[in-house]
Amino acid sequence: MKASRVPALVAVLFDDFRQHLVLVLLFLMVIGSAMAVIYVSHSHRLLTIERDELLSQRDEIDIEWRHLQIEQNTLTEHNRVERIAQQRLDMVRAEAEQEVLVPWQ
Repeated sequence: MKASRVPALVAVLFDDFRQHLVLVLLFLMVIGSAMAVIYVSHSHRLLTIERDELLSQRDEIDIEWRHLQIEQNTLTEHNRVERIAQQRLDMVRAEAEQEVLVPWQ
């Protein structure tokens, strides 16, 4: 009995690869495209999360700035300053004859 020769597996795979080269390239392009979509989607999600955090920070800073403006306006109010000067420092408004003008050179 004569043994039949079976081609080597590597040779068969190489021949199939050569015959279906277009299909293999299309398969690799589809896989590459899918990986690119996954990468871009993940990057987009990360950027969206970062943008939302920055917008929240901006809102918090804006609220703090408004509170500081209100506080500054309250503290620099003329009536309040004048009242504190009279109560705590016993200051009074100068009369016209008490004022001294310094000449400018």
